[in-house]
Amino acid sequence: MIKGIGESLTQLRQSQTVTSHYVAPLTVSPRGDAKARPIPKHRLETYGRWAKVTQEQHNISASQVVLKSLLSAKELLSLLHRQLQSCLFNKTATPTEAIEQAEQYRQELLQIQPTYQGKILLDHHFNLVSVSQPATTHQFRFRRVDLTASKNRDEHITLYGVKKILHLYLPANQNRLALQQVIEPVLAQLEISIDHSISHETVFSVTSERWLALNKGILMVGEGQRLPAGEPRNIHLEEIFSWQDPREWRFTDIDMLKVTLAKIAKVAKKIALQIEAIQASHRLLLAKAKQLNTVSLPKEDLQYLHKFMQPTPFAYQMISLLAQSNANREQVSALLV
Repeated sequence: MIKGIGESLTQLRQSQTVTSHYVAPLTVSPRGDAKARPIPKHRLETYGRWAKVTQEQHNISASQVVLKSLLSAKELLSLLHRQLQSCLFNKTATPTEAIEQAEQYRQELLQIQPTYQGKILLDHHFNLVSVSQPATTHQFRFRRVDLTASKNRDEHITLYGVKKILHLYLPANQNRLALQQVIEPVLAQLEISIDHSISHETVFSVTSERWLALNKGILMVGEGQRLPAGEPRNIHLEEIFSWQDPREWRFTDIDMLKVTLAKIAKVAKKIALQIEAIQASHRLLLAKAKQLNTVSLPKEDLQYLHKFMQPTPFAYQMISLLAQSNANREQVSALLV
């Protein structure tokens, strides 16, 4: 037995020596034409499972971040609702201190902007953002400039983007819809679209990422009708707020307080439903994890493993070694000596 082990070690050293002498020249070969070995299938499957587990972990971490933000928003909405109710029950006048406190709650709500790995998790309407549910767009109009207003003369307008200059030709005596069709393909180069669901005025919309780049304004120059001629001027964008946006809520008088309270109640209900959905998904993941960690072994296996849990399992290990090597007690004693 000892001789066999010695021969095996000798062969192993020889094979390592031969392999090292054979492989070494290939590593310094200037030709570099050695073909890369394909990755084994089982290893690719392992990488795939690891990537899936990692992605699931990121999803769980993101849901925990957004859940904390939603709970904070829920608490602030509750405080704001109670604060405005106290103002509403005072029939004589709206207390100044209570309104100032309500305004503070609103500012804290606006600061809730959870992100994970640089990605937005909640939009400005407190909607969950995902691959299937992108963030709500920002709507705006150009301040003191109506590009779709009908004029008696043609006008050429130049827009200055970050890396491009756009030229817009607006014909005379055209209605709003016709001018929208003219300007929409041009503004699309700036990733600006027109909300056609609003008929009484022209409202533009952009994504949240694009809004961060455009909200300070766009340089434009015209010919004196819709836009002044001469040097380019920065045309500011006036954002249009939805009722779900805290910036749209008004605390000015009793009637506006009633309307604002109704909006707060609707937003709070939506947030509560989102919190319930996230917590339900967390409970489901926890149940799956517990199920995977629970090992159900048969009774025979537990009895077999019980002897190896004893304080002196060395005897059982020696019995197993003897059985595997077909050696008797005298041969083992000779090895130990």
